[in-house]
Amino acid sequence: MIKLFIAGYPPDIQDEELTKMFSCYGIIHSINLIVDKVSNKHKGFGFIEMLDETGADRAVAVLHGTVFKGRKITVKIADEDREKKPRVFRTNHFDNEDKVSQPNQEPTLNTKRPRKLISR
Repeated sequence: MIKLFIAGYPPDIQDEELTKMFSCYGIIHSINLIVDKVSNKHKGFGFIEMLDETGADRAVAVLHGTVFKGRKITVKIADEDREKKPRVFRTNHFDNEDKVSQPNQEPTLNTKRPRKLISR
């Protein structure tokens, strides 16, 4: 089984429409369209699992970059190793954190001029 990543499809799409589109290239095992928990609307990406690799390759070759209902869709083979890879979290680099972490340093004055207030 091979998993395909799909993005850019219209938010009003139904599973049946994707099934009809992808079944021409191979047997579909499952369709998982990602939905927002609060609004129950499609987020615009999802996954399709196909049984054979040749059908998945044909679907990627034909459907990647095609326009469907006025939107250009992206179809590519999903990164299966993503679950195994640890996510990298970057630290924030704000000026205030540097000043707070060094209490012996004198605070610098902001040289930027304040906004001009206009009264009418």
